[in-house]
Amino acid sequence: MNITVKKAQTVKPFVWHTDKDGSHALVWSSELRLLISEDGGEPRWFTFRFRGRDDVAGTPGFRCDGLSVPRAFRWFLPSWNPSNELYNLAGAFHDWLYATKGCFGRWSRSECDDAFRGILRESGMGRFKASTADFAVGLFAGNSRHWGNDSYGVSNLVTLESVEGQCLL
Repeated sequence: MNITVKKAQTVKPFVWHTDKDGSHALVWSSELRLLISEDGGEPRWFTFRFRGRDDVAGTPGFRCDGLSVPRAFRWFLPSWNPSNELYNLAGAFHDWLYATKGCFGRWSRSECDDAFRGILRESGMGRFKASTADFAVGLFAGNSRHWGNDSYGVSNLVTLESVEGQCLL
């Protein structure tokens, strides 16, 4: 199966705090909406809710390191872009997809990479850079060490709320 992101949008702005270790923590909960076509079928809206620090008192909220771009290549592809919400969400969402083994088995690793590339394209990134980022993910994170690795503890901080308006919770 393959998936294609036709459109990506947020419900309200994602507000991040950069911690001392360079990781980014979501301050306010928000939703990422993706119009996805699975296997060339009719596109449907998927709504993913990211839990921020505001959600439950004392909880850390969603954390990520952005796009894990080695420093030497950040001239070509930044690790974080404070002025491009979708760009940052591409990395955050991809981290969550890998941590949960493809939204708890819904999608394969290749399909998760397709979603990553699609969100990058929706963020305004050109085809060459988005494909290069996708290729690099395959080289450096495409092994079994990363699939199912939830080192940031984010697997329960994002939920698939609905598909095409049908509530899943």
